[in-house]
Amino acid sequence: MTDTKLQTIIMKPGINKDVTEYMAEGGWVDCDWVRFRQGRPEKIGGFVSETVSHRNDALNTKFTGVARDIIAWNDLESKDYFVAGTHLKLEIFFENQIYDITPSRQSNAVTDAITTTSGLTTIDITDTSPHNVAIGDYIFVNSQATSPFNGVTLLGEYTVTSVSTANTFSIDTGQVASSSGTGGGVLDYEYLLEVGFQDTGSITGWSGSTWNTEGAAGQGWNRPRDGVGGIDLRNWSLDTWGEDLIANVRGGAIYQWDATTGADVRASLIANAPPNNNLILVAQPSRHLVSFGTNLISSGFFDPLVIRWASQETLTDWTPTALNTAGEFRLPKGNKIVGAVQTRGEIVIFTDSEVYSMRFVGGNEVFRITPLGTNVGAISQHCMIDVNGVIFWIGKDNFYMYDGVIKILNSTIDKYLFDQAGEGRINETQKEKLHAGINRRFHEIWWLYPRHDNSECSHYVVYNYLENLYYFGEVARTVWQEKGVFERPYAISPDGTLYSHEEGVDADGSPKEAFLQSAYFDLGDGEDQMFMDKILPDIKLVPNRGIEISVLIRNYPHPNAKIQTKGPYPFSDLDNKISMRARGRQMALLYTSTATGADFEIGKMRISVQPDGERE
Repeated sequence: MTDTKLQTIIMKPGINKDVTEYMAEGGWVDCDWVRFRQGRPEKIGGFVSETVSHRNDALNTKFTGVARDIIAWNDLESKDYFVAGTHLKLEIFFENQIYDITPSRQSNAVTDAITTTSGLTTIDITDTSPHNVAIGDYIFVNSQATSPFNGVTLLGEYTVTSVSTANTFSIDTGQVASSSGTGGGVLDYEYLLEVGFQDTGSITGWSGSTWNTEGAAGQGWNRPRDGVGGIDLRNWSLDTWGEDLIANVRGGAIYQWDATTGADVRASLIANAPPNNNLILVAQPSRHLVSFGTNLISSGFFDPLVIRWASQETLTDWTPTALNTAGEFRLPKGNKIVGAVQTRGEIVIFTDSEVYSMRFVGGNEVFRITPLGTNVGAISQHCMIDVNGVIFWIGKDNFYMYDGVIKILNSTIDKYLFDQAGEGRINETQKEKLHAGINRRFHEIWWLYPRHDNSECSHYVVYNYLENLYYFGEVARTVWQEKGVFERPYAISPDGTLYSHEEGVDADGSPKEAFLQSAYFDLGDGEDQMFMDKILPDIKLVPNRGIEISVLIRNYPHPNAKIQTKGPYPFSDLDNKISMRARGRQMALLYTSTATGADFEIGKMRISVQPDGERE
């Protein structure tokens, strides 16, 4: 047997899932927590959970509900704010505390409305006007005149636990009533904005449930169940008006949070704004508050293709006159406006099929709206993002960009993400959850999305727009806020935990498992078997924190061909080579990092091989 000879293995950067693992020879085919920078693979930075608490509940360290939109900004005194809109709340993160700024939809003062039952913590509240609350909704009690009443004092926030009639609902006070009775004097409380749905789903009308019964939020007493229809998950659109926050819950009203009033004050309804709005943004630099999918001026009917805007530099002047710049426009094509994003000199509007440009031109026209493309619509409200004047988004079956002209992005993971049998395909039912974020330091756009086998955001796809590369992996995050106001990118998990990303190399103190697999390679055209006896890795490693390398072997390129694994072989910064023995027609390398504190950057790799005949 002749001596083996060194052969350099050079891999093209990025992940290629659009061809077989044999056709992708000379590249990479699978990964998690690995990025490519200057063409070289390296481990993605770690993340750490932030130490936060709620203003009125020091033991609560998470946002309430599943976040769907997020925004960060500074006020005029350089104070940092961070707001998340979830399916339950609107909350602001300020000086390491979370404040509830969820709008109040109605204030009430009722007399002798409390009914207690001796020995129970649950009480009934009677509101002679229909309350229109469902299980899971929140009320906030400002004061109770007779306090305590039968051992119960109401103050602060409570969750509706049951709904018995149109005028009566129950809450759990956490206080055991000393006796039964009705009273309490004047009870001053607020109904907070009704809670929304976490998931997109469907609801069945007649025979779908029992009449006059409790139900999940929006499905209980006094809520219509008229036929089979869709349930939209709760979504938000957030923007800033100077140092203030503008917030809109999809299908609902528009609210303003005034920074001068402090983080303890709730967002309030903007007077005269349309009552139903699917999303909003503030047009820059003209300073128009714009609503997309809203009520017609003439009839008040809701139209998902109508755009309205308030007069310049105002929030409350929405009726067009000869003396203001308020206005209205209906898009001619599409079924509904899905999203909109501000870029240089224009707003780009996405319907489910069309894309339009909205430019401020002044005069009587105010905004000029022109079509940009058809059958290039967006998949979700938050799937598009502006990067230095270029917009990137995900459509039904492609990645897109707009730099003055709409283009389909060439991708090496189209089949992985968009095909019906794709391993990483998007959960079509929950596609509205897909969220785009940017990681500018590494020239990356992160799309967080629910994979086909998950109902919540569980995976990510990354596009490196500087090097035109794609990679992906698994992480439970629903929103992403880029570095800027804060020192690191922020992201929130489905359970409401706030994480600072690109911090360290671990997963909140635990090992962050990363792996990278090459495509299969052979000698020549693969006619001969090859024999390998050494691997000479070119890898930058942290001292005393190694990596493991496995060799995957098979004799046929068929995806179901038998695979033999050699290793894993540990390799550290103190090692020069890996001695081993492997024989096969096709081989692939698998790098795995599982240790706490581990980090790596992979360069050129060399293996020592020789032909070993044609026999298997």
